[in-house]
Amino acid sequence: MATLQKIRDKGVFLVAIIGIALLAFILGDLFTSGNTLFAKSRDKAFVVNGQVISTQEFADRITEWESFQKMISGQTSLDENTSQQIREAVYDQMVRERMLDNEAAKLGLSVSKTEINDLVHGETISPLLQQLPFFLDPQTGMFDREGLMQFLSTVNAPVESLQPEERAVVEQYKSMWLFIENMVKYQRLQEKYTTLLANAVMVNDVEAKTTFDLSQQNADMAYVMKSYFTIPDSTVSVTDQEVKSFYEKNKNAFRMNVPLAKITYFTKEIVPSDADFAEIEAQANEAYLKLVETANPASVVADYSDMPFRDVYLSANSLTEGQKSFVESASVSDIKGPAREGDAFTIYKLLDKTVAPDSVHLRMMAIPDASMAGQDSIVTHFVDSIFNEIQSGKSFAEVANSLNPQSNGGDVGWAREIDLAQAGIDVVKAAFSAPVGQAFKMTVPGQQIILQVEEKTVPVQKYKIATINIPVVVSEKTSNNVDNELNQFVSDPNVSKNFNELATQKGYFVMPDASVSANDFSLMQIPGSCQVVTWAGNEKKMGTVRKFDITNMRIIARVDQVYPAGVAPLQEVATSIRSRLSNDKKAEKIISDLTAKNLTSLDAYATEMQSNVDTVKFVNFTTRNITGLGFEPTLNAFSAYAPLNTLIPPAKGNMGVYVVNVLSRTQGTETYDAKAQKDLIQSNNAYMLQMQSLETLKKKLKVEDNRYVFF
Repeated sequence: MATLQKIRDKGVFLVAIIGIALLAFILGDLFTSGNTLFAKSRDKAFVVNGQVISTQEFADRITEWESFQKMISGQTSLDENTSQQIREAVYDQMVRERMLDNEAAKLGLSVSKTEINDLVHGETISPLLQQLPFFLDPQTGMFDREGLMQFLSTVNAPVESLQPEERAVVEQYKSMWLFIENMVKYQRLQEKYTTLLANAVMVNDVEAKTTFDLSQQNADMAYVMKSYFTIPDSTVSVTDQEVKSFYEKNKNAFRMNVPLAKITYFTKEIVPSDADFAEIEAQANEAYLKLVETANPASVVADYSDMPFRDVYLSANSLTEGQKSFVESASVSDIKGPAREGDAFTIYKLLDKTVAPDSVHLRMMAIPDASMAGQDSIVTHFVDSIFNEIQSGKSFAEVANSLNPQSNGGDVGWAREIDLAQAGIDVVKAAFSAPVGQAFKMTVPGQQIILQVEEKTVPVQKYKIATINIPVVVSEKTSNNVDNELNQFVSDPNVSKNFNELATQKGYFVMPDASVSANDFSLMQIPGSCQVVTWAGNEKKMGTVRKFDITNMRIIARVDQVYPAGVAPLQEVATSIRSRLSNDKKAEKIISDLTAKNLTSLDAYATEMQSNVDTVKFVNFTTRNITGLGFEPTLNAFSAYAPLNTLIPPAKGNMGVYVVNVLSRTQGTETYDAKAQKDLIQSNNAYMLQMQSLETLKKKLKVEDNRYVFF
């Protein structure tokens, strides 16, 4: 009772304590949840029509694509450039999928499971599947339906009865197939959407016939061209007001989807120091002494060289320039070095000379050794039986093809001693000593082989050389010294304001005013420099200086300005606008000056334009790329409509001003097929609409790209 009374007496106090505790709990949870919610609200790799694609979703899809790329290429790792290309491809694909889903839902378009099944199993296999390397016949390079069916059989196989290793492979295939199937689905959905758009644009008979006629009318033309680049910019004047006016009228052409950063930077390559070279030179001198004294040069090579010792003879054609220069005057047991060759020290010792064939032409059959104990005798008996067939008169090629029809008679081509060295010195000796036409059998690690020498090259002088190559690498001390020097530079209190001056004083070559788009793969194509781009696009404080560590380089950069996504500022595009307007004025001036001359021949124009008379052949109205000139619609128009053998007055083109004479026109021999021509135009329309519609949808659905914040 006393205790109860105490509780009652302290009731108000306890309520207060409990209330504070509960409040702290609630606030703590609120702040925790708030942080989580805030993080989620910011976790937007990109947004399509309000639909958020998280960084995790984007990263997962990248992983899928990388796995897919490794699978089809047989690579175990991807270089930086390939990885960046995959990131862009994934982004484009995911944006396309969201846009198509949005538009397809409005239009009632879909791809059913029945359609996908038909694209996989039916008569019309998906074009995507027909292009994948692992569904192609290795002999013909053509699509192999049976290969696809075998893959699907593996994918659909029950995994319960499989061994763990086999189960892992099947699971990998299943995951890969889901990835492929998704691409098949969206490829088909895009085809439907594009077809719907293309069918909204009708091709009439006049358009079809006119387009066909123009494509069949090929012209040969002679021309003289005055390039805009040959005219000094000082000869024309483009005012700031003209640049601004063009900018205001064409703002949409300068739209940026991501921020643009302006940076000033320099690079410092990490290279071996004099101390690093001295250290390796001392090692090389030590190796030299051991090579002089040893009766086993292979052991010295193994201890010091970055290249293994090969107990083989090489002809002069197979030697490096350093080795060749050495053996030309060396006697057996002579040693040369240590000598510095680039960033390495080398030592050569001539072990022996001989005269022998440089290469042998071989046929080979290889039979794997038994993996289970007690079965080796079975394999040996099998090999003996094959060998006896050859010994009894059957040709090696015939026996090899009966064992493996794809072996091309066991032909492995020409091989030098160095090419066979990996199989072992016994194989090398046997192959080069065996008489031509005589088969022999051997056991090598993991397999038993039967060989036959088909042919040998004529004997030449050959050399056995022990080569020690010790590369000079950057020591940790050297790397630290560079980093300390650059860290001091970055920490200088005046570095933000006086970046250029301080860097120049240190002997660094500064790159000022570099433009970096937030989604660029790298800074000036420097491998591994994507981190600089990401930092620059996200930096909020202008003038910030930072050091970036790359494998063999350091980059010191200052962010000078960051322009947000939207229309690029005038000062960033003014140069390109000025160049365009300058070319327009150059064209006007060239045409005006030439017209005033009243010239009457191409040769006269060539003299006046300080150019030459050139010709192009087989140009028609639809030619997209004219040899030596590229895309020049002006010449396309002349090829179709200009009068023959008539000097055409100077006309403006993309590259310069042209004076043209159409020499001849020839008519194609194709027969007009109205339906085929309409289908062709419709197909071209579909392609153009596909490209244009996707760009239009990006603007319409407000695609927001935030990848630069996270990746």
